Amino acid sequence: MVFEVSPIKLKEWWPRYGAIVDQFGYDMKTDQEAADLLSGYIMNVAMPLEVAQERVEGKRILACGAGPSISENLLAIKDYGLLDDTVVFAADGATTACMEHEIVPDFIFTDLDGRMEDIVAAQKQGAIVVIHAHGDNIPALNLWVTRLLEGRAMMGSTQIRPRPDVHNLGGFTDGDRCVFWAEGLRAAKIALIGMDLGNVIGRFSKPEMTQDEMASPLKRQKLLVAKELLAWLASWSISKLFNLTGIYTSIPGIPYREITKFTWDT
Repeated sequence: MVFEVSPIKLKEWWPRYGAIVDQFGYDMKTDQEAADLLSGYIMNVAMPLEVAQERVEGKRILACGAGPSISENLLAIKDYGLLDDTVVFAADGATTACMEHEIVPDFIFTDLDGRMEDIVAAQKQGAIVVIHAHGDNIPALNLWVTRLLEGRAMMGSTQIRPRPDVHNLGGFTDGDRCVFWAEGLRAAKIALIGMDLGNVIGRFSKPEMTQDEMASPLKRQKLLVAKELLAWLASWSISKLFNLTGIYTSIPGIPYREITKFTWDT
């Protein structure tokens, strides 16, 4: 079985990735070097995609972004019993928010610029860390991957050509990558929380942040691209998607539902 978004959809990913490279001035060559480096670290010790799929296929997924609404969303999710029989995907800094609410994510998606001590702690408690390699985080890969290897609970992600144990299932930011991987691993339903994707970034987004802050112009551009990619995903996703983040975070193609009225049987 081929564990990519699908041969056709991955083919459609390349022009989108190329547009991202052009917009932000990234270097495809260094992106590929990062993927090669990560593969060298984790090849033959990472969790196989087949095993990850067994944990996700047919399940309901709670995809947690690190936006300013994440704490409020998590409180409501717990209050309304929406964690039962649910697989939790956390985007980088959202891991800290989950842990603060005594929720250990099942999968963490990180490019290694979040609160790494919390990610390591979650891994020790059973979380699978999906490490994303790109040209700007090569030093972080060299710093953190060997430490995460101690737990052996990791996988590799790239936005360029896949390499052994480093996979391209789509996505750009840690948040939208959560959703692309949930779809790629054949989740039945995916509910988004903490995916504000607007002008304010949440305090869990970066280790140095202690409160929500206005997003920089560059960050706003990245969040806009994330929203556009999620809208594209919604146009062909087999998984059923819901946006529980908030009525002011409209994502085309993903229907909004109030957490207080949402059920997984919707």
